[in-house]
Amino acid sequence: MRARAALLALAFLAPAAAIVSPHTSSLGPPPAEAAVSLLVTLDELVQSSSYVVVGTAAEHHSAWEETSSGRRIVTYTRIDVERSIAGEPGSSIWVRTLGGTVENIGQYVSGEAQLTPGSRSMLFLHKEGPLVVVTEMAQGHFPVIADDKGVTRLGPSPDAGALLPRRGPSISAREVLVGATLERGIGAVQEARRSHEKR
Repeated sequence: MRARAALLALAFLAPAAAIVSPHTSSLGPPPAEAAVSLLVTLDELVQSSSYVVVGTAAEHHSAWEETSSGRRIVTYTRIDVERSIAGEPGSSIWVRTLGGTVENIGQYVSGEAQLTPGSRSMLFLHKEGPLVVVTEMAQGHFPVIADDKGVTRLGPSPDAGALLPRRGPSISAREVLVGATLERGIGAVQEARRSHEKR
């Protein structure tokens, strides 16, 4: 939530930098990095999420929508759930992300999860009223990829924006999950859930 609020505030400081047309090189100045977030721990992701799933992005559609920050483009992507690690989302779930393309206008939001159709990932998801969004934006999105030996591992979200280090001895979720095998990542999430439930 903190990352999403900070990003929205920063993104609207320079809206021209976030809007481009796929038919032209640019409309306005070159895009600028606007997303700045504090790294979150795996425990924080688990506590803040209604669901944790491994799934594949399927159909999606973008539309203009009124948000608390004004009118903007959002994208709804159907995630076909392969495995539910936490919560009961069903066999598929629609996830809303910021940005997308409507006709010849596109909005790109640095720091948001990029759910490309056909891509497989581990996702931390939470409810915002009737909507389901990615917890802590790109920090809750871990693409599932095969390394050069064919081992399935978790990777970082393509654009997490600028991530600030945490104070103290805590380890970020990215440090725990990025590079881990999928099964090891699932085990780490399950362990974090068990630790939270004991408290």
